[in-house]
Formats: sequence, C-alpha cells, structure tokens
Amino acid sequence: MVLYLSSQQHTNLLNFMAEQEDALPVKKMTGNFMLKQFVVYDMRNFSHCTELVLDRIAFGDEDGDFAHAIEEFLTMYNARVTVICEGLKEHDPLCRALLDAGVGNIVTSVEIGEMQEEIRQSLGSRGMTRFSPRERERPEAQGEHYRFTAESVRIAMVGSQRRIGTTTAALGFAAWLGSVGASAAYVEKNGSGNIPYLRDAYEMDEEAGGFRLERIWYGEQAPGAGFHFLIEDCGTMDMETEADILLLVCGTKPYEIVHTMNLLEKYGTKEAFIVCPFVEKSLRDTYEAALRTDCHRVLFLEYQPDCMDGSPNAKVFKNIIERYIAWD
Repeated sequence: MVLYLSSQQHTNLLNFMAEQEDALPVKKMTGNFMLKQFVVYDMRNFSHCTELVLDRIAFGDEDGDFAHAIEEFLTMYNARVTVICEGLKEHDPLCRALLDAGVGNIVTSVEIGEMQEEIRQSLGSRGMTRFSPRERERPEAQGEHYRFTAESVRIAMVGSQRRIGTTTAALGFAAWLGSVGASAAYVEKNGSGNIPYLRDAYEMDEEAGGFRLERIWYGEQAPGAGFHFLIEDCGTMDMETEADILLLVCGTKPYEIVHTMNLLEKYGTKEAFIVCPFVEKSLRDTYEAALRTDCHRVLFLEYQPDCMDGSPNAKVFKNIIERYIAWD
C-alpha cells in the first residue's frame, strides 16, 4: 500500500494511479503534519505500507529536521520514501540532505503532468534513477524479509474436527507473517475464548477493540483496513463469507479420515489448500495422491510446539501467500 501525506494543494496528485491496473492501493491523508511526530506516534498504524509519499509543503518541519525524520523512518520501517518538492534544485541544501538520508525518489517538476510521471517512476520497481542517494547501511534482518502487494487479504482456516490443530496453525501463520515484514490480524471466529489467555501470557497492548503484539493484532471481530493479511480462525464453523485463501486443516489418522472426507466434500468445488499436521514423511505421497483434486492442493505441516512461532512451517506459509510477495 502507498501512504500519501498530502497538502490541500496536492490532494489529488496521486489520483491517476487508480487508472493503473497493477497499481498499489493509496491511503491518502491530507493536512498539516510534523514528520518527526508522525514517525514516532502515528506511523506504527501504517507499518504495512511499502511506499511512503511525502508532499514537502504539508510539513512544518525545518528542512534539516525533515530529512533527519526520514532517516529515522528508514531505520525503523521497510518502505521506500518519495518526496514531492516542486522546483527543488540539485544544489539546494534540502536535496543534498535527502540524498544523504538515502532518498533518491525526489519529485521536483512544477507541471502536474511531469510531476505525475516522476511519481510513476518513483513507485516503479527501479525507482527514480536520476539521483544517486547515499547507500544506507542497515542491520542485517534476522531471517527472510519481504515486501507485500496485499491489502486485507482474507485467509480462512477451517478444521475438519475439534483439536485438529487449526488454532495452532492459524496463530503460527500470523506470527510468521509478522516475522517476515507483513502486518497481520488474527481473528478468532471459533468462539474458543483463547485471546484473553494469549493477552495475559504475552502482555499484549490493548488496541482498537483487540490486542497487539508487535506486528500482529488479535481480536474477535475483523478490524478495518490497515493490514496485509487477516487470518480468520474458523475452527469447525462454516465461513461467513468468501475468503481470498481457504485452508482446510485435516487429519489423516484412521479415526480422523471420516471427518476429513466430510469437510472436503463440503468444500469440494472451492479452491483450497488442504493442510495436514502430524503426517509421517514416508506416507505423505500416499495421502497427497488420495486427497488432491483439481480444486484442492495438499500441504503438510511440521510439528509446531510453540503456537506463536510459525518458523517450523515457514516454507508452507510462504508457499500459500507467495503471489502477494513483491519480488522487485
């Protein structure tokens, strides 16, 4: 998602993006801002954004403070920054400060059409190539980290029976998404009442009718916009509405198969991933051949002892949401 902080003068400047089929969605905020305050107090609500576009005249910061706030932002968030500053010259101190901060996407044209073309370049995979910003040295991220082209993607997880591992898989999926740079919401739709226990055990902060732990929000009702992914833990309940991705959590033991087949028949014509926990590796080919259909793809979950650690199933989770990863 593109977060655009705009002045009244340029409030419609990014409207042209709505006409592009592959354009990221734009969240626009119009008004007068102090960038340092916004980064410290407000940006965490938009931590899922992959592009930040700043209209310079919307900010009351001095030039040096403005550039410094951007530098601080880039140490905290994994997003590109584009600055709109009409008429800025390369020899101007602000231009030099932006380049030193690591910003190469600087829109300087004064004609609307030319400004929009520079914005289009800035938001492209290569960014603006006209300037040479300072290469920033960042601490190595622990494990993989991605940018996502996703906005409120609904992932519904339905179990074939109780205690099959649906909640453990859903919590692990949400935790993994947060660990690789996505913002996610875990929505408890199964009525189990587990969230208060998670809140107390992990000392979560209360937020927007639910609770937050780092990049993950936990609650019983789907939150508003502002997340890459919504993980809906349906338990054995039916989905209320269509999901973007459907996961059917199924058992393969003799006393579980009857429940598995009932669930697969119920969702027989819907595109879905069948995810099976606790399957011996030597038997996986057999179960995959038995359960796979034109609509259903079979994946196997590894043992996940900690419900809030999705790393044992990182490959499976990545496989499921790979089409939403920006590979530029």
